[in-house]
Amino acid sequence: MTLRRRLTIVVGLVVLVVSAVIASTVSIATRSVLIDRVDETLRSLAIRPMLRPGVDDPLPPADSFQPFGLVLFDADGRVVLQRAGGFVDDPEPLPDVSEVTVEDLRESRFVTLSAADGGGSVRALIRPTPGGFEMVTQSLESVESTTRQIVAISLFVSLLAALVGISAASLEMRRGFRPIDDMIDTAGAIGEGDLTRRTGPSESTTELGRLGTALDSMLDRIESAEHERLREAERLRRFVDDASHELRTPIAAITGYSELFSEGGVEPGPALDRAMARINEAGHRSERLIEDLLALARLDREIGMSRKRMDLAALAVDITEDLRLGTGRDIACAAHDPVVVDGDPVWLRQAIENLINNAVSHADSSLPIEVEVRRIGDEAQLAVIDHGPGIPAEERERVFDRFARPDAGRDRSHGGAGLGLAIVKEVVLSHGGEVAVAETPCGGATFTLSLPAVD
Repeated sequence: MTLRRRLTIVVGLVVLVVSAVIASTVSIATRSVLIDRVDETLRSLAIRPMLRPGVDDPLPPADSFQPFGLVLFDADGRVVLQRAGGFVDDPEPLPDVSEVTVEDLRESRFVTLSAADGGGSVRALIRPTPGGFEMVTQSLESVESTTRQIVAISLFVSLLAALVGISAASLEMRRGFRPIDDMIDTAGAIGEGDLTRRTGPSESTTELGRLGTALDSMLDRIESAEHERLREAERLRRFVDDASHELRTPIAAITGYSELFSEGGVEPGPALDRAMARINEAGHRSERLIEDLLALARLDREIGMSRKRMDLAALAVDITEDLRLGTGRDIACAAHDPVVVDGDPVWLRQAIENLINNAVSHADSSLPIEVEVRRIGDEAQLAVIDHGPGIPAEERERVFDRFARPDAGRDRSHGGAGLGLAIVKEVVLSHGGEVAVAETPCGGATFTLSLPAVD
């Protein structure tokens, strides 16, 4: 049985029980009030002069109406006279006094006795009289009839209230549980693969409405995570394809020249020197590619393990000096004031070196390369500026992707395999920063690395 049906049945039972309790209370209270009225009537009738059992004759004329019944007892409790109330041709029942004892008669009080003919109850007022006792009676038939009518009406009203309660509860349950039905349908659709399914608009003021809103928010996150997973899987597939392609080229060169040499196709001299140079170049390219791949693989494990407060400006000056001496290029660093960040010196060095080496690879050797470090607000910024051919605007968004080569026609002897800037991006993102590229005024590219600064 569903929860909705169980709740509807419970509501109906509760309404029925409450209505029955109310009906019983009303019927009992009504009977009590009516009996009190009968007692008042008996009390008012009993103010007449008392009769002496066996001496006075209480019998009215035969055609008159007697407002009460009367039973007289002698001093020993024996019945000496009985007179029914009502009309002579339609008398009220007398009480059954067969079980009444003298001790019962000694105390003035009201009692309810069964009718002598077994057809209902009789209310009686007992009081002593000269020489015995008397019992003034009145039938409770009208009281019982009224009580039965009240009980019947109350039961009918209770059943009607229960029916109305069940109907109203069913309608309200159906309306109130509609968000749950939507959630069930949504969960089933999502289980079948439809990640776009939602529970739809709901009332934010109700508990189920807030639950539906929270579920939709969770499903949005799940859908985004699933799309991101698919994008990551696609990027991984492209990464593997690109890595295989990049490794295939130098390995094919090494294998080809080795087979050519082993078959005697290269004579000692300039041709052999050229072949050995090509093999050496292909080996270095493979080595650089493998080192970059290993660097990307280590980033997830090692980044952030050795973070500390460090001066980004001092690190940039040190790197610039090393590369200027190592490459013989005109590389200048403008960093006068300390710019403190919380970073990993090893990986930040790798990122800055990659940015400068990228400028060295793609800018003419006669053109200068500038490095600027400054603090702007809460950010530490490092910019590497070159005056080379620059990067087309439509290629700037993917320049930091792995194996990205904006200039597809460029000779692969210039630059690496397209992993250097990908390493820069991963390092900067792991430090909570950003990296971007823009056009240098008068031509070239400007790479800007932004990190959170610390005081």
